[in-house]
Amino acid sequence: MKRLKLVSILVLLVSIQLVAQENDKLKTRKAQVTFAYPIGSGGTSSMEYSNNFSFNILYGLNGGVNGAEVGSILNYNKGEVKGFQLSGVSNINTKYSKGFLLSGVSNICKDSTSGVFVSGVINYSGQNSKGFQLATANFAANEFKGFQLGVFNYAKTLKGVQLGVFNYLNDGEKALPIGIFSIVKNGHYEFELTGGEVIYANLNYKMGVERFYTIFKTGYSSYQNNPVYSYGLGFGGNISITEKQKISIDLSANQIVYNNNWDSNLNILNKADFNYKYSISENFSLLIGPSFNVYVTEEIIDGEYGTLNIPYTLFTNQGTSSKLFAWIGINAGLSLKL
Repeated sequence: MKRLKLVSILVLLVSIQLVAQENDKLKTRKAQVTFAYPIGSGGTSSMEYSNNFSFNILYGLNGGVNGAEVGSILNYNKGEVKGFQLSGVSNINTKYSKGFLLSGVSNICKDSTSGVFVSGVINYSGQNSKGFQLATANFAANEFKGFQLGVFNYAKTLKGVQLGVFNYLNDGEKALPIGIFSIVKNGHYEFELTGGEVIYANLNYKMGVERFYTIFKTGYSSYQNNPVYSYGLGFGGNISITEKQKISIDLSANQIVYNNNWDSNLNILNKADFNYKYSISENFSLLIGPSFNVYVTEEIIDGEYGTLNIPYTLFTNQGTSSKLFAWIGINAGLSLKL
């Protein structure tokens, strides 16, 4: 079966080179059935027609779709596609595509797109596009308006939301990239060095855009004369008050490592930091503000839960194998914007 699919795709690629010539004036017909181009009801002239319904048993080459198209391996259209398109492997369209495209591997549209595009591996739009893209990797070569959901998302210009592990875009002025790594040209990149009541030295790195960024955190403290390290991940955003003044709201979870025991039990400090930031230069700022802390630990040292010097508690709750502490603390430090 795999060999059959491979041969079919190779034949298809050769056929495209032979017959894919420009002809914008397409004839219309209600339906066509193709086994494998050119074996079908349209024969060698199939690319001269736009169909209301198209059924490609293996693969088909057609002029366009204004309705629905289904193919077990691959659907190829040199004209516009409007409606529903389903393929077991790939949908390839060279002109404007609008509607709901669903494929097992890829939806590739060389022109503009609009609608819902779902594939197992990749969605690609060559021009301006809008709507919803869901795939392992989504690529919008020009402007994209809408929502991209995938492991990797790319848009030259984004007016909407990206949700994934890796996000990349050139213009993020009206974008909201949400991910572990969001790389934005002229985006927000910042180092912070802060201190607090339980983690004495924190180094934070922020990347994304001003309104939403990812935070990578590491810290150092001590407890009972032994070292305490922390590392964590968070998300946050800046709210501008004036040109020099901002409020940053950051949420993070930090694993606490006591006395170099990196295989320790649950020992997590969850933080909500609200910092006032004042810019003393274009890239350099001072910050200070309160933090709400929730510390959950299974670590017991000398009969007591925890490996942090907690100054006081607003609330505690002890379970059968863990204990929770909550308090309000403070952060202060400086930041360098890259």
